[in-house]
Amino acid sequence: MIRPVLFAFGFCLLSSVTATAQGPGPGPGPRRGGDREPAPQLPPPSIPLTPQQIETISKQLAELEKQIMEMRGSTLTTVMAKLRSAVASEAAALSFYLDCEKLVNVDRKDLDKTEERQRKEQMERNAERRSDKKNEEQEGDLGAAVKLHIEYLLLTLEAHETKEADKEKLLPKLQAFIQELLSKADKLKGRSGGLLGRDVAGSVIAQAFQIERFLEGGPRWTTRPMDIGGMYDRFILPQFKEQKPDALAAQFDARITAEGTIKKGQLPEPEFQIWMQQELPELKWQRANYLLRNGPTPVNALKDMLDHIKTYPSHPSAPGWLAEMRSVIDPASGAAPVQ
Repeated sequence: MIRPVLFAFGFCLLSSVTATAQGPGPGPGPRRGGDREPAPQLPPPSIPLTPQQIETISKQLAELEKQIMEMRGSTLTTVMAKLRSAVASEAAALSFYLDCEKLVNVDRKDLDKTEERQRKEQMERNAERRSDKKNEEQEGDLGAAVKLHIEYLLLTLEAHETKEADKEKLLPKLQAFIQELLSKADKLKGRSGGLLGRDVAGSVIAQAFQIERFLEGGPRWTTRPMDIGGMYDRFILPQFKEQKPDALAAQFDARITAEGTIKKGQLPEPEFQIWMQQELPELKWQRANYLLRNGPTPVNALKDMLDHIKTYPSHPSAPGWLAEMRSVIDPASGAAPVQ
């Protein structure tokens, strides 16, 4: 147990400080997905401390850090064990999800008996609709989607708790998740795909276990299970840039293939053809642009850019591509896009 010496220390500290400016109250906690950026805080006031006071505080902070990490580790270990049990099968994952939904939307709500009955009846109707095979063609396979959702939630928890120096160990796990996602692309339509398109920190599972703040991805990790582009841009490509730059082109090709597989599984054929005509060329241009700036052979990327414009001259973005390429080969020209 931490010794309660802070009170005595606080009294001594107050008596030793002659004048201290009052700072603002505590700022907001960590930002969650979708929230606005917190207002900037003023820097803390300068507080004169003696070496003995600094040593006393530092010792207490070290003891507190040890206690916090032990409690944090114990809590997350328990949660992750339950999550791993839930992904034993699609049926187990769906049952687990429904239990969390009931906990968050019924048990924790201050409902009267009529409202509680109506809420439960609505959840039962939803469950029946989810199990209807006829509905699967439009809404996808919710069991498969929930299992993937929980697997990515687990992976995001692990990423959050992994030290920066050990992050590379997550690469094969993320790649394996993407392959599983692609293998079930045709089951991820409608609401099933919608579930995987949302932030795992906002799910009823995260709310049920109150782990939203453990699921903040940061700039190097996306928290949406079907954000293929984010997985590659934030994590996979930077890892290869650092370790195997010669493989960057192949990895970007894998990203494009993965995004195409997901779209083909989700979209009706006419809409998929529109994606092929409009969005696929944009991804290919991004590839050439990325390799120009990050790949081992920029001259090859420059050739890819030229070939790309030749292949898609009627694309709406072609004038911008021309201007961008001109600025690369002659930065002083300041070429404007063709109108």
